[in-house]
Amino acid sequence: MPETVLVTGATGTVGRRLVAALSGQGGQGGQGSKESHGGRRFTVRALVRDPGRAGPPEGADETVTGDLTDSAAMAEALHGVSTAFVVLAADAGDAFAQAAEKTETLRHLVVVSADAPPDSAHRGPLFARHVLGEARMTATGVPVTVLRPAPFATQALGWAADLAAGDTVHVVHPDLAVPVIDPRDVAEAAAAALRGAPPDGSRVLRLSGPQILDVPERVRVLGEVLGRELSVARVEPDLWVDRVAPFLPEAYARGLLDVERYLHERRLPVVPTVRELTGRAPRSFRTWAEDHAAAFGAPGRGPSSKETS
Repeated sequence: MPETVLVTGATGTVGRRLVAALSGQGGQGGQGSKESHGGRRFTVRALVRDPGRAGPPEGADETVTGDLTDSAAMAEALHGVSTAFVVLAADAGDAFAQAAEKTETLRHLVVVSADAPPDSAHRGPLFARHVLGEARMTATGVPVTVLRPAPFATQALGWAADLAAGDTVHVVHPDLAVPVIDPRDVAEAAAAALRGAPPDGSRVLRLSGPQILDVPERVRVLGEVLGRELSVARVEPDLWVDRVAPFLPEAYARGLLDVERYLHERRLPVVPTVRELTGRAPRSFRTWAEDHAAAFGAPGRGPSSKETS
């Protein structure tokens, strides 16, 4: 019998790509099953909150509807599941964890989180969700693989509104240098972790792109891809929050600035984990920009909370 893999947040930035990555591993088996590199067979079950809004993810064998903060819905989604990919919801994964603790078949959780300071529960909701969520998943007793990716390359979509109006990108921390990662690499790393043998306990895997780039370097690359001469301007935090107000709630925007301040201090390194998990190097920011150039031609396009997470 094929094993069942549950993908939560299956219409999100990573989840949709993860479903595609898992389905792309299909062998010669019958309809509704996939084969991993290790020969195990599995069925991909996608969890979505509103299937009518984004449509079911391509490649899913099964689609179930439910809210990540509803423990009863999570129990139903986890029925017969052996491995699961977990997106931490607003409750820091508590409802999912309650359901996981009662599921006898579950033997591996892969959780997408983020690098955060140990005292983050006292520094804002975005930090707290990751710290508390990781701890809650570990407390289930199910072996956990925590993925902590660097900031997503998709954060550059937050510049689209600026570039629709001119050639200058306005940011609070232009000197923030991070090894941005393509969400496809996060998805493919997660797919490899889900297909692999569960760890003996819990483990943390940090993920990064291939190169550390500050904002002017990323903007330069984007300009070369778009055929435009772009520049960067530093703005005060309050002004930036006002500028992104049409796209992001104020509390979330200020939370992102807290994250940027921490990452400036933390100085995330380039790590080889994507290559170790997938067998190939992570994609460059230039590759991401080339693949998403059309997104910068839409007036008024701004980031969503999913894209900036």
